[in-house]
Amino acid sequence: MRGKEGVTLIEVMIVVVIVGILAAVAIPAYNDYVTRSRRSDAFTALETVRAAQEMYRAEHGGYAFNFPALAGCGTGMAGANYNISLQNVEDTDGNLLDDDNAYRGQAQAKGKQTGDYSFQLDQNGTQWYLDGSWKSDKNWEELR
Repeated sequence: MRGKEGVTLIEVMIVVVIVGILAAVAIPAYNDYVTRSRRSDAFTALETVRAAQEMYRAEHGGYAFNFPALAGCGTGMAGANYNISLQNVEDTDGNLLDDDNAYRGQAQAKGKQTGDYSFQLDQNGTQWYLDGSWKSDKNWEELR
C-alpha cells in the first residue's frame, strides 16, 4: 500500500467532532452578541426620548405624554426589535400621577428579541429592566 495517500475515516470523524465542539461554543456566543447589539437600539432610543423630553420641558414647563409632541421620537425608533412607548408614573401606592413632572420611556422587546428584557428610563435617568418584575439593580452597561 505504499504510495497511496488519503484520509481515513477516523481522521474525518475527529475533524467533525472538533468542528462540532467549536460550533457548540461559537453559536451561543454569537447569538448573545447579536442580542446585546440589538439592545443598543433600545438604549439609544430611550436616551433620545429623554433628550427630547428635556427639550420639551424647557419649552413647555413639563414633560410630554405622546410622541407627536416630541420631535424625532416614535414607537418604531428602535427598529423591528423593540416598541418604544411613554408610560405614566405611579406613586408608591400604585396610583397614577396626573402631572407633567414625571414620565417613563419604555422599550418592549418584540420580533427577534421576544423573550429578552424590556427596559425603562425615567426623567431622573433611572434605568430599569424587566426580569419577572421591574429591577434597577443592574446598570444597562452590564446588559450591553
